[in-house]
Amino acid sequence: MKRQGIPELDEVRQWIESYVKRVANLRDERGRGVTLLALRDAIEEWLRFYESQGASVEPEWIRVRNFDALLEKNAVLFLKVIGRRRLQEERKQVTPNEERWWWWLDRKVEEERKKRLKRTAAILGGVTLVLVALYFFVFRLPPREQQYLNALTAAEQALQNQAFEDVLAHCQEAIAIFPERPIPYVVAAIAAEKLGRTNEAEHFRQSARALYEKEEDLFLEEAGWYFRAGMLKEAKGCIARVLQKDPENLTALNLLGSVYEAEDNVVEALKVYQLVLELAEKKNEITLIPVAKMKIGMLQLRLPLSLPLPSPSGE
Repeated sequence: MKRQGIPELDEVRQWIESYVKRVANLRDERGRGVTLLALRDAIEEWLRFYESQGASVEPEWIRVRNFDALLEKNAVLFLKVIGRRRLQEERKQVTPNEERWWWWLDRKVEEERKKRLKRTAAILGGVTLVLVALYFFVFRLPPREQQYLNALTAAEQALQNQAFEDVLAHCQEAIAIFPERPIPYVVAAIAAEKLGRTNEAEHFRQSARALYEKEEDLFLEEAGWYFRAGMLKEAKGCIARVLQKDPENLTALNLLGSVYEAEDNVVEALKVYQLVLELAEKKNEITLIPVAKMKIGMLQLRLPLSLPLPSPSGE
């Protein structure tokens, strides 16, 4: 017999089935606001109630948690469908605690994005350090060359740590050793830009521009360092200028894929890496082919279940 205000357990089970169907079809949530999260609240409350009354609800918990994992995996899609601002506004009214993690999906997505960006930047930095070390031990660099590379490596590490004053100091050190080399000017311009020193940033940028034969080489270098600094919008702007002049520039396309990954834009990243693979095979760039294939495979695992795999042509 149904008690007043208390749903029957069978009714809670029906809510679970509704939750399962809605999580499996997140695109259909458009226009429904955060009602899915309210449904999840109700399931949590009443499953806990029946559990406290001695009911055996372990199978129900398992089913809910399996689809919780799917919701968490497809959090980016869910946020795109309902809107981050809408979620934040509703959350202010509901005031859920952090144990109700489904109300905090935007924070989870942002934390994952920062972790991926940091990992990618660390990998890029690690590759640079390995190359520097190999260069030193194999070719026995002269002291001035070693001092220059030490300063540039320190600037890169400071950039990743957002220590922009230190970046400028290390770049100035590198410039003093080899003023004819453009990279320290590029890095210094970005650090000055982050510090809000517009005139200083422009001075460094003009100095760098004068040292490059081709403007697209400058844009490509800037894009890589913007990416390391976490300035993804600026990185994409530089990449776009390179691709405008050279649409098949594999270095630019590969970096664009990394930017989309950092933005958690899986679909666009897949499209770019599929283009990279196609061009690498056409140009016989054998070192890029396995890298592109690996990226495509990893990204396909992150693709939301409700989205089709993009075709290589991007259609």
